Amino acid sequence: MSVIPVNVQIPSDPHAPMIADFVEHALRIAYVDRDHLAAIPSDDWDVPGVYILLTGDGSGQVYVGQARRMRQRLGQHNSRPKLPWTRAVMVKRDTTNGFNTAEIGYLEGRVSAEVKALKGITLIAGQSAGDETLPTHMMLSLDAFVKSILTALRLAGVDISRAQLEEAEEEQLHVLEKGASAQGLASRATFACTVSALVSSGLLRAGEDLYLHQGTVNGHGTVTAAGEVIVNGVTYMTPSAAAVAALGLQSSNGWTTWHVGSLDGVTLDQLRKKWQQRQRVERAEDNA
Repeated sequence: MSVIPVNVQIPSDPHAPMIADFVEHALRIAYVDRDHLAAIPSDDWDVPGVYILLTGDGSGQVYVGQARRMRQRLGQHNSRPKLPWTRAVMVKRDTTNGFNTAEIGYLEGRVSAEVKALKGITLIAGQSAGDETLPTHMMLSLDAFVKSILTALRLAGVDISRAQLEEAEEEQLHVLEKGASAQGLASRATFACTVSALVSSGLLRAGEDLYLHQGTVNGHGTVTAAGEVIVNGVTYMTPSAAAVAALGLQSSNGWTTWHVGSLDGVTLDQLRKKWQQRQRVERAEDNA
């Protein structure tokens, strides 16, 4: 279980926004009540960033947006609301230069897609396609921020659980692996491999494109620096869960269906076998 360090500042003024600093990524989050927008410091928060509007009526409606001047944009949402929001979660970079417009455009799309995938959430007017003009290394850096932003929503009381898709696919992957071991491929059980291990070993590059084809359906994904797979803006922890999302099926073994670089490229399973062979060689050398 990973833990994201957060420093929370709770002001004595009940109208002032609560602030959370996500130190790992230098993100500063403000939690603002709609009735107290005037208490938002303009010098600190009329800056580029992304924001999430939350409702308190049990409808699960959420709006995700981005603005070059967030405080001003929230004032516009207050006078011309697209949903009956009660709270806003504002996200900015706590660095000298902060976010630029291309970065917040990309984050808006990523956060919108991730929020839309949450259980019980109805996304209102969110953008699912973000700015793709950024170089790959910058998109990889921004992808790492998304988990912190979702954690910030959890601090606001939002259930950030996914629908049952990923849990079901984890079980399917377990069944597939158990079946492989039963057929005598015990090396997979002995040297359990993850996409993260492939990235760490250099066998797979962060930012690499993945492709799959099954029936009449083609799928595309990208590998994150943490070894997860992004499909349609949503991050999946396992290649099989990502394959299920890309294909729209109940189950799929992503290790054998995802190809690296093109549909003719090596599969993740082939890379996994290379990784496992390395582990066997290293163990033999250690035991020699």
